[in-house]
Amino acid sequence: MSGFNELVSGIEGAPVTLYASPLACSAAVHIIMLELGTPHAVEFVDIYTQPHVLLSSGAVYKDLNPKDAVPALRLGSGELHTEVGVILQLLGDLSPESCLVPRPGTLARYRVMEWLSYVGSELHKTIGPLFNPAMPEAAKVLHRQKLRRTMSYMEQCLAATPYLTGDAFTAADAYLFVMLGWPLYFKVDLRPYPNLTRYHQHISERPSFLRMKKLIAPALDRMKLPAFPVFGDET
Repeated sequence: MSGFNELVSGIEGAPVTLYASPLACSAAVHIIMLELGTPHAVEFVDIYTQPHVLLSSGAVYKDLNPKDAVPALRLGSGELHTEVGVILQLLGDLSPESCLVPRPGTLARYRVMEWLSYVGSELHKTIGPLFNPAMPEAAKVLHRQKLRRTMSYMEQCLAATPYLTGDAFTAADAYLFVMLGWPLYFKVDLRPYPNLTRYHQHISERPSFLRMKKLIAPALDRMKLPAFPVFGDET
């Protein structure tokens, strides 16, 4: 952790702050920070209001992050980093002993990066628009078809391994875990995906996720959001 602390301390005692929304993709970053034991503060963002605001103060989030999206990670130096895949790589690189992101130059690293890219482009960007009530139903049909194809591919990939790249949990698994909770909002039939169901339930037992559930509970209550979705809870 010394390399991480040296990089982010910036000003003596300055905290690392994660800007997150309890059920959004930023939960993947929250899980990884808890996996690493990274000292940090979390500022929850209400992304269901316009403008988006910080729950703690009501401050307009866009004034802090011009992208107006979560996650964002502010280092102790004041530097702000955005984009879930990049933040996950940053955290992994600053704690190489964790193996949550394999070391640069290894083929294992490129496998994790490949999955981070795939989850972001093929799953995240397919599901996200379904939350938009203004999206035409015909477009939603196409997105659901794409969702089923993507989930079927991942179902096959997880037939022989407990995690995406083998026997070890990585940052890519945290990202996929959070994204797999989203289809439950749309009453997706999970029966064709026993491997994904096993995978999601297994990760839901990790101490980092159980800790995160406790930490986000007050924000969920305040924002009147449902509990974090876990495969099996819907039956």
